[in-house]
Amino acid sequence: MHTASIRDIEAATGIPKSNVARWMQQAHQLLLHDGPLKRYNLSGAGRPHELPDTAALVAYMHKLRAAERAVTCTHLVNFLKRHHRPWLDEYLAAKKAGYNSLLRLLQRCCHNNGFTRQKAVKSKKTQADLEAIRAEFAADYNKAFSGFSAEAVINVDKTRMTYDMPPHAIWSVRGGSAKISAGEKNSYRMTAVLAVRANGEKLPIQFIMRGKQGGGIETAEFDGFPIAHHYAVQDKAWMDSRVWALYLRKVLKPQVREPSVLLLDNFDPHVSKQGVKIASEEAGCVVAAIPPNATSHVQPLDVGIMAPFKRHMRNLWLEEELIEGSDVRRM
Repeated sequence: MHTASIRDIEAATGIPKSNVARWMQQAHQLLLHDGPLKRYNLSGAGRPHELPDTAALVAYMHKLRAAERAVTCTHLVNFLKRHHRPWLDEYLAAKKAGYNSLLRLLQRCCHNNGFTRQKAVKSKKTQADLEAIRAEFAADYNKAFSGFSAEAVINVDKTRMTYDMPPHAIWSVRGGSAKISAGEKNSYRMTAVLAVRANGEKLPIQFIMRGKQGGGIETAEFDGFPIAHHYAVQDKAWMDSRVWALYLRKVLKPQVREPSVLLLDNFDPHVSKQGVKIASEEAGCVVAAIPPNATSHVQPLDVGIMAPFKRHMRNLWLEEELIEGSDVRRM
């Protein structure tokens, strides 16, 4: 060993050559060390495993989740019954409240091995199928539209919002109520239709309000709204075929400078024959409909725009509340 090279020592001992080189540089100090030679990290230290064969139990949990199967404490108890029945009987007999103690033990095991308790979400397709659909759409999209510039790719999406958007959390007296007084229009909902180019340029917003076509809101109030954006009414303040056609003709068409790609979800009015025809023949856009369950992965607006937009609206609500609040005027 004294004459062996660092590479040979690494091959013989498995110790990284960087460690060996450092020890060789510090050989004189190490040989002169007169302190205790006891190892600080003793073998067997660390959290003891209360459950038998914890590794097998954790592997079983990972196997179930990989197949998108439910995992509960009942599944874990059944696993112990099948594979470690003597230990389970002994454990339950030794505890005053055996079942509750076992549940707490299993919960600690899940927590210590990287599992969290979450609300189950049903899915008609497995994760592998969804990933295949997303990959296929991405490949088809890149093949068909790779020649379009970033300015010619437009993503459109919609989101629900209310007239009043107070913060999610407030300071309240301990033990008291956290209610806030509802504004006059708090229960009124509307839909915001947002659009953005792939180069980051934002297009005007269309706000869809609850009301009747040709009613008082449309005929008397629209003229007093900010002119930078567009407005429409619908019985339930939602997007339908009529409002979508209005959006394509009045909002999107004036913003299209060249033949463009319109990237959006597969909502019925978006992909209907009428919607695709208006987008193509009147607005100059080719519709690229995103398949179901893929919007959160491939649609920029759904991923990174809607949440900041609503956060910004809440900040504006707070600014208006501070300016118009009666307490501020008295200060």
